[in-house]
Amino acid sequence: MNNHNDSGERLEVAQARFGYAVGARLSEASEQLPPDITQALARMRAEAVARRREPAPAWLQRGPAAVLGGRRGESPAWRARLGLALALPTLLFGLYALQHFQQERFVHRIADIDTALLLDELPPQAYADPGFRHYLRQGD
Repeated sequence: MNNHNDSGERLEVAQARFGYAVGARLSEASEQLPPDITQALARMRAEAVARRREPAPAWLQRGPAAVLGGRRGESPAWRARLGLALALPTLLFGLYALQHFQQERFVHRIADIDTALLLDELPPQAYADPGFRHYLRQGD
C-alpha cells in the first residue's frame, strides 16, 4: 500500500515539474514573438478575462437544480418521492395492460380455431386423430 502512495506522489511531482518546464519554455518563447502577435494575444486574453467576469445565466448558475426545476439549496427529496410514487402506478398499469392484451390475443386465437372447426366439413373426431395432427404439422 505504501508503494502505491509513493508512486502516486512521484507522478504528481513529475507532472508538476513538466508543467513548470512547459510554462518556462512558453515564457521564453513569448519574448521572441513579433509585436503584432503579442498585441493580438494580449487583446484576446483581455476579451477572455472580460467574458470570464460576466455572470452566467441564472438557469446555469442553479446547477443540477435547474434540470429538476428547483432552486439552489432546496431539497430535491420530495421530487424523488413523487417520481417513485408516479412510477409505481405507471408500472402496474403497464403490466395490467400487457396482461390484458395477451389475454385478448389468446381468446381471439381460440375463437378463430373454434370458428374454423364449426365451419369445416370434417367431423371433430378427425382433429383428434394422431395421424391427422401429423398431417397438419407436415403442412406447415
